[in-house]
Amino acid sequence: MKSRKVSDLFDITGKVAIVTGAASGIGRAIGLDLAKFGANVVIADIALEGARAVASEIKSAGGKAIAIRTDVTDRKNVERTVGKTIDKFGKIDILVNDAGVMSYPTTLDITEAELDRTFDTNVKGAMFCSQAVARHMIGQKRGKIVNIGSSHSSRGSACNLSSGGPAYCASKGAIQTFTRVLAMELAPHGINVNAVAPGTTNTPMHTGLWEAAVAYLQSSVPLGRLAEPEDIADVVLFLVTDAARYITGQTIHVNGGQIMVD
Repeated sequence: MKSRKVSDLFDITGKVAIVTGAASGIGRAIGLDLAKFGANVVIADIALEGARAVASEIKSAGGKAIAIRTDVTDRKNVERTVGKTIDKFGKIDILVNDAGVMSYPTTLDITEAELDRTFDTNVKGAMFCSQAVARHMIGQKRGKIVNIGSSHSSRGSACNLSSGGPAYCASKGAIQTFTRVLAMELAPHGINVNAVAPGTTNTPMHTGLWEAAVAYLQSSVPLGRLAEPEDIADVVLFLVTDAARYITGQTIHVNGGQIMVD
């Protein structure tokens, strides 16, 4: 193998990335991280003002970013976002499917509307975005797709403040399986598909619940603290670089060891 600098392995200068759900939380941290390492980033979120704020933050730091209002549950809207990205930057090298919603009702209490809301965003949204972007990546014969799952898809946790309820856990289990299937479909085209499964992370998604749960949650993590969005973003960054060129179809758990004991 040719000798290369470490910096070359992690260089994503000039790559074009779409990050969904990037107006806040983990998605925001991912967008900032990718931009910091040289990518041109599309901040795609249904909350346009929040997306614009993140894009402005990137540009203020010397990076390149645009904000596009994106409803991942609407296939045509997703296709418009992909089209605008190509019009602006000419290509798409990276897709991060981060857009998601929590759901807390138990199996006995959940309504059909809540099931639809959860699966439409968490599962159909990732599929719609992957479908639209993969068509472009296949033509390039390269690309990186990272889906954001959850450690709760593997833990079988009962409904609680940290894990969400059955709809959320099942939707993230679907993401883990979808990742493997999509990786098999796209491998012949030089496209890597992986997932990152965060443990409980300090994000706005937990607003209103965090203070009540934080002591219990921290005590359940061997590393002694909850995840920050940057902990997740750094793993996503690794997966979209050439350092992860031979990794596909995998789910990387990022939870401070919580999955071992909880």
